[in-house]
Amino acid sequence: MHSTQFRMIINNISTPISSVLLVLSMIFHSQFVKSQSIDYYEHVFDNETFNASIKTVRLYKLNWEQGDPVINLGSGEQLEMHWDVMNENTVNFQYKIVHCNRDWEMSNLNEMEYLEGFNDNYVEYYENSYNTFQTYVHYAIAFPNDQIDFKKSGNYAIIIYPEGYENEPLITRRFYVTEGGFTLEPNFHYPSDIEERNYMQEVDYNIYFDPQVVTNPYDNVHVYISQNHREDNLCTGVEPNFVKENQLVYNYEGCNVFEGANEFRHLDLTTHLNKTAHVREYNLQGDTIHALLLNDIRRQFKQYVQYNDINGRYIIKTLNGKDYQLESQYVMTHFYLPYDQPLENGTLYVYGELSDWQVKDEFRMYYDEGSKTYYTNILLKQGYYNYNYMFVPEYGESTLETVEGTHNMTENEYVFRAYYSDPQNFYDRLMLYDIVKSR
Repeated sequence: MHSTQFRMIINNISTPISSVLLVLSMIFHSQFVKSQSIDYYEHVFDNETFNASIKTVRLYKLNWEQGDPVINLGSGEQLEMHWDVMNENTVNFQYKIVHCNRDWEMSNLNEMEYLEGFNDNYVEYYENSYNTFQTYVHYAIAFPNDQIDFKKSGNYAIIIYPEGYENEPLITRRFYVTEGGFTLEPNFHYPSDIEERNYMQEVDYNIYFDPQVVTNPYDNVHVYISQNHREDNLCTGVEPNFVKENQLVYNYEGCNVFEGANEFRHLDLTTHLNKTAHVREYNLQGDTIHALLLNDIRRQFKQYVQYNDINGRYIIKTLNGKDYQLESQYVMTHFYLPYDQPLENGTLYVYGELSDWQVKDEFRMYYDEGSKTYYTNILLKQGYYNYNYMFVPEYGESTLETVEGTHNMTENEYVFRAYYSDPQNFYDRLMLYDIVKSR
């Protein structure tokens, strides 16, 4: 189905649900239901996928694949969400949306306070893949829509689940609704510590606000900074050095000093019919395309080299079809990183947007003593990918420096989120969401 048809469907949620979906068997449902349910009120919502047959979950602003999942309150902007199920059968999915506090726990607001319309809606767009060796069903939704809209700003989570199993989610994804009201003035510079000047990036900043709206900014304004969407080195809990009439000044040397890391590696899987960037060879085994990548190299002691990347993200694309969502092949991708000795007291992972900016088991690297190489195999949908290698020690913080090196001159994306904990309305209002590149 082409993009024009897709937009017509997802923006017309009043269309009756397909009778095909209504007659799905409970046998098919059962393969998607988890063994344990979650308590929404005790859950910390994250970007999670609870079933191995679900692949390539994306959530971003409509028609902006490299955009973050953030919209402005009352703007008419929409988000679009996509995922594949590696099965030729269809399933009846529903979704609901919950409002969260700044730390991703369910907020104290009830649905009527933060939603306009109905929760527990159906996912009505689905389409089978075609011209692919492995069959899958592609699902998509866009929101807000005719059924649901937002009344409040803040953190939100969308929950995808099989019909009738609200407490057995298959997918949860974070997104943001901002109301504006704050403005940001960032300042990237060398750290004061001479030993860190070539390796780290210090992020100081000022935030401007309306003093007639904000009371007690020392206690009620909360700023979160993440580098390239990482949550493991999130900087928060920092109070301003001082407050002017309409300005908060943050100038520290603490969690706001980040590893510069390195530019992301790139990988081109857009066609299996010709050699592409960083692929040694393609071969077909049964119904699975395999991509054997060229050996990666350790960059810890390499000189910094600047080149264009897409800041750790990926783009779904195939050169062998017109509908990227439905004609892109799934490719078993083999990563190789030669290493003289296995790393002690920790584990290595492939990392980037392809891993949801998280350390996940399916992206873990394994060490082969015979070839002295770290390796892993990851099923990826055709497209263009960025990635790096993350080392996770048994004790201490995760780091890219072990394999990738770290350089002050690296271009990184810093995401600033500023919340106002409104004492009159008892929820965390998202007053600013801004992305700034360090160079």
